[in-house]
Amino acid sequence: MERFARSPGRLHGTWVAGLVVAVWGGFGTARAAEVTIKEMRVDGRPVAIPAAESAAPAVRIPSTARQVQVRCVATDDDDARPGAQTAPAPESGLEPPQGTRLRYRLDALDQAWRDVPGKFKADILFDDGSAARIGSKEHLIELDNSGWKGTPDASTWKRHVFKAEAPPRARSVLADFITAPNPENVGIVAIDDVVLTIERPGRADPIRHELTRDLGIAGDAFHPLARPKGWQRLGSKSEISQVRMRSQPQPHPILVLVDDDSKRYGNWATQESFPVEPGDLVTLEWSMAATSGRGGELVADYGRLEPGRYLFRAELAQPGGEPTGIESSVAIEVYVPFHLRRDVWAGAGILGVAAVATGVRAAGVRRMKRRLREIEREHTLEQERARIARDLHDDVGAGLTEIAVQTDWLRRDVERLAATHTAEVQEAGILDRAGRVCASAVELIRSVDAIVWAVNPENDTLDRFVGYLTHSAAQFAQSAGITIRLDVPDDIPATPLSGRVRHNVLLIVREALNNVVKHAGAKVVRVRVTIDTRQVAIGVEDDGQGFDVAAASGPHADGRHAGLDNMRRRAEDIGGRLRIDSRHGGGTRVEIAAPLA
Repeated sequence: MERFARSPGRLHGTWVAGLVVAVWGGFGTARAAEVTIKEMRVDGRPVAIPAAESAAPAVRIPSTARQVQVRCVATDDDDARPGAQTAPAPESGLEPPQGTRLRYRLDALDQAWRDVPGKFKADILFDDGSAARIGSKEHLIELDNSGWKGTPDASTWKRHVFKAEAPPRARSVLADFITAPNPENVGIVAIDDVVLTIERPGRADPIRHELTRDLGIAGDAFHPLARPKGWQRLGSKSEISQVRMRSQPQPHPILVLVDDDSKRYGNWATQESFPVEPGDLVTLEWSMAATSGRGGELVADYGRLEPGRYLFRAELAQPGGEPTGIESSVAIEVYVPFHLRRDVWAGAGILGVAAVATGVRAAGVRRMKRRLREIEREHTLEQERARIARDLHDDVGAGLTEIAVQTDWLRRDVERLAATHTAEVQEAGILDRAGRVCASAVELIRSVDAIVWAVNPENDTLDRFVGYLTHSAAQFAQSAGITIRLDVPDDIPATPLSGRVRHNVLLIVREALNNVVKHAGAKVVRVRVTIDTRQVAIGVEDDGQGFDVAAASGPHADGRHAGLDNMRRRAEDIGGRLRIDSRHGGGTRVEIAAPLA
């Protein structure tokens, strides 16, 4: 290893000299290469590329385009098509190195050149001891150019590890590094610190093989085609596999794949196999620094571009990324379509605002007229409701009151007559009939009074509704001999409440109270009122005997529960929600929630 103990400067010169020999030596004389921008597509549709001598060389692309693709091809003199935008060879007269790679950039957008990095593959190969391959496992790596700084010593090295289990009949294992997965790629891969570890179940210490330190170079160590001991070159172009010197942590040889041919590949493989047994766990580790690009042809892909002028450039570079000075370019102008221009939109906006203002004014006038008509109809309806309420109160109510008074006098006369002719009066049932007629008249007066209250538009507020409801409920319970408890908020707002809602909710509550008196056998009934911003909820709860709600509401229910169906229909008519909870011996709770709007 003494011959490798050179200064860093000497090592750097060795690397550059070796790279030049690898690229130039043994490949014959190459013809001058060029870059041709073959095709451009916008949203999948091809667009014409102006000739270099054209008076308007820019390709115009609308700003609405979602994708812009440019296909570039590296050609020689025979492949270049007439009229294509290509750049001549450098003035030095030196032809570019064989195996250049393409890269591109869009000035005014890209800060640096873009490559299309390829992949690198490492293999663990298993033989049966007689060189017959019985299994393998490959590991593909997406190459990243961000860590490459021109030489391995200056670049960022990354550690890679992958494992494989020896299959049945395996007797030996080899390692292999290859550029074959992407033969169109061109670049440099430097490999160091290769370690092959074999772990056998039941054995405490794994077997470790270090494969790149102190390789024992056969021949001239600084010749790029020197072959390390224990390694062999394979592939369609074995010259891709080379040896270089790395100065860190101390001068030592490393494996390098200088892929300068986009059509062929090369690889480094271990010459000696290492013994394994089926079930052994084989681990391959190595450090790597790499740079890669696309050779021969690439497609540059951009998304939506902002309006402005751009210059697309495609350049030939050496395998390590060094520029050759050979490039081609095309100007691109991204324009805003007429229907998206600001001045057009500004004018359209002004016209639109004027049209909207005119429309809003016309709509406002129409709404105002419609609202005035609605107000007139509502006013007319309220006047009619007020007239009906007065007529019911003054005519029907007064007449029913007169009937009730006369019926009460008749009942008293019958009672006096019964005092002298008790047997005959009782036998005829006159006294009972007179009492029922009097009670019916009084009940009819109450019903008419409720109708008058419901029709009167002056009562279309929540506070008046709750006051009337609780008052009538208390009177009804008192006349039936049932204790009533009222749970009502102290402050009830004067929120508008339509007559239709008032009427239906009142009848639902009255039906619930009637059921308490007639069927529940209750001693106490509670009426609770809750109010929020959207609805009023009224609950009627008793401590009576209860009933089976499902049986009373099902298809086989008898006619005694028709009132429940009426309550549900009234709740649906006003857009409310009716809930009935009951069970035998557990009382009944009826709650109606009605919207305030």
